[in-house]
Amino acid sequence: MTRYTLVEHETLPNFVVAARVTPKLEAKAKQHMGVIFDDYAKADTAADEINDWACVQAVGTEPVYPTRTAHLTGFSSRCRVDGRRLYIPTTTPDTAIKES
Repeated sequence: MTRYTLVEHETLPNFVVAARVTPKLEAKAKQHMGVIFDDYAKADTAADEINDWACVQAVGTEPVYPTRTAHLTGFSSRCRVDGRRLYIPTTTPDTAIKES
């Protein structure tokens, strides 16, 4: 079964997207507290909720997350999926941190 996690967007700083993970990357993502989903739609919905929440918290359209420290933004530099940093749900709405 294909599994998904959340990683940083390719072009939008501090935004997240759903990405497919291999079993090896899934184990690594779980080790670094990444959220794993069994359905792309659930992962994509969680990413949308996180991005919407970030925009609401900001003045304007940019998220308020600081970009200088990865652990405050929720991104891990220690685990990458397709070259993108893993998203660790440390500053997300409750609905976005639930595992499927």
